[in-house]
Amino acid sequence: MSTGPAPSEHQIYVEIRGFVAQWFREGREDGLDADTPLVTSGIIDSAGVVEVVEFLEQRFGVQLTDADISLRNCNTLLGLTELVQSRRGG
Repeated sequence: MSTGPAPSEHQIYVEIRGFVAQWFREGREDGLDADTPLVTSGIIDSAGVVEVVEFLEQRFGVQLTDADISLRNCNTLLGLTELVQSRRGG
């Protein structure tokens, strides 16, 4: 968990986008938009979802439950960003 001010929604989005690009797209962020399907397009598989969840928990200090890990929450960068925001109380 960071000790500075809480990141804004935009900062959370940018960090998640960078993580997905680095880990799953060889660093390419082109074509990786807020509503780009991540799971249903094959960018991220089920094992990759676990990697993303671990990143979110470690980087943003959130605790995610099995119920949080759904296609609705994990299929887009926007869904992941909103999930982090909701768990941070934002």
